[in-house]
Amino acid sequence: MNRSSSVRGFFVMLLLASLLAVAYRAGERGLADVVAQEPRYAIDRWRAGKLAPDMIKLNTMQAELHKARNLDPGNPNLLEDMGRFHAARVERGQAYDTEVRVTRQQALAWFRQALELRPTSGYAWVNVALMKFRLGEVDQEFSKSLQQTLHRSPWEPRVQLIAIELGLASWQALSDSTRQTLRAAIRSQGQWKLVNQKPMLVSLFKRYKRSDLDCLLEAEPKACGAS
Repeated sequence: MNRSSSVRGFFVMLLLASLLAVAYRAGERGLADVVAQEPRYAIDRWRAGKLAPDMIKLNTMQAELHKARNLDPGNPNLLEDMGRFHAARVERGQAYDTEVRVTRQQALAWFRQALELRPTSGYAWVNVALMKFRLGEVDQEFSKSLQQTLHRSPWEPRVQLIAIELGLASWQALSDSTRQTLRAAIRSQGQWKLVNQKPMLVSLFKRYKRSDLDCLLEAEPKACGAS
């Protein structure tokens, strides 16, 4: 066998090894998605009030999520699933309850990890903002998460509405620049062509006693809601 044949054979073997590694990795990811499918569905039903899991079910869900994450540790979807699981456990818990607070901190830690892997996702940012709010931590991280949510996902009305509600609920603690970002988002969503968002926005204004922001929904822009 001449030198050129040996070199060619080496590169062929290297290519085959690379293809096998890729196939193996894809298989792990596919298996992780299969393992996570059932607990992911259960979390959605749980948070919608259609499922009331007992402790055995909770432990099974958590074990399946950990198994999926071990198969594909760099998957932000699985990290978010872990965060959603912990958040759902204390969805209606009281902020002053120590156990509730610890569980929400665990959820926040998972959401932060997911955000590190997907920093351009408005959904990832709003998860952090929502959990910070539920922990009563309306601080710089909360404000940044809120602004990034509004900036990163202007085409996702549901995410925008969550961020807008968080902003209305924490308005007095926000900086002027964050309030301006919220006003712009309210106006943008009020003009959304695909879905009529105005009734939902008006409902939020009533809930948080901010009828002064109704003018942001008018066709002609004007200065309003300065406070």
